[in-house]
Amino acid sequence: MCAERRMLVTGGSGYLGRWVVRLACQRWAVTATYCAHPVTEAEAAWVQLDIRDAVAVEELLARLRPAVVVHTAAVNPGGGGDLEEVNQQGTANVARAAAAAGARLIHLSTDLVFDGRKGRYVEEDEPNPLTPYGHSKALAEAAVRASGAAALIVRTSLIYGWRPQLDRQSRWLVEDARAGRPLRLFTDELRCPIWVESLAAAVVELAEGDERGVLHVAGAQALSRYEFGLRLLRFHGVDPAAVIPALSRESGLQRPLDCTLDCSRARALLATPLPGVDEVLTAAGLPASPRRRRRTCAP
Repeated sequence: MCAERRMLVTGGSGYLGRWVVRLACQRWAVTATYCAHPVTEAEAAWVQLDIRDAVAVEELLARLRPAVVVHTAAVNPGGGGDLEEVNQQGTANVARAAAAAGARLIHLSTDLVFDGRKGRYVEEDEPNPLTPYGHSKALAEAAVRASGAAALIVRTSLIYGWRPQLDRQSRWLVEDARAGRPLRLFTDELRCPIWVESLAAAVVELAEGDERGVLHVAGAQALSRYEFGLRLLRFHGVDPAAVIPALSRESGLQRPLDCTLDCSRARALLATPLPGVDEVLTAAGLPASPRRRRRTCAP
């Protein structure tokens, strides 16, 4: 491994971060950070870091001088913590430190920066978030742009996977369904779920290039939260009888309805495939659902 090929992965202890670390270690000398939960995997050098501490962030990057920083650290919806303090200010700290260290930055963002009124969003569409999480991530994107770092903002969608453990959403669905608790899932909220291993591979591939600006990287299939939940439960061998179809527009909540992403630019750029949910689950052993025509995210 060439010493010059150093990568720093913030949030390396998270679900996506761990997969980025696993794949990047095959080609990079990787340092990964955690905040509260130490990691024992030996592939990378692990460092405790609170990205809200601007001095600590700056000192770490000045010492490591990485060629690339992959910034996955964030507070997710329902994850507790201060969304704007971590997602906005923490990202601003990482972006400024990357700029000062001359490191290229790959920042992970979300489809929830959009208001869901349009769907099939392209990279040039202006963010207009409806939720506190989406708002914090839109502010994070603005902080990245203002930092002067050589940056690529990767917007993605619902992340799912099952190894080495279930993703947070799948775990919630499986545990509640097995306990017999009713699950109300919206039929009118559309996203482009992406398999964590595909997304991590795409991020590592992007680390090898020099793409800048914004890139949409999500799965090829548009599914409602209801359709996605049924597929996940069947895949994990759980009876989906507990799932109740519901309408977001009748819930009284202010939530974006159609956050599907146009990923044509990423598909032209990447060698890494970005398959839809049915393709991933079928390859892993679940027959595709025959009940309806498959919608695709563009294209």
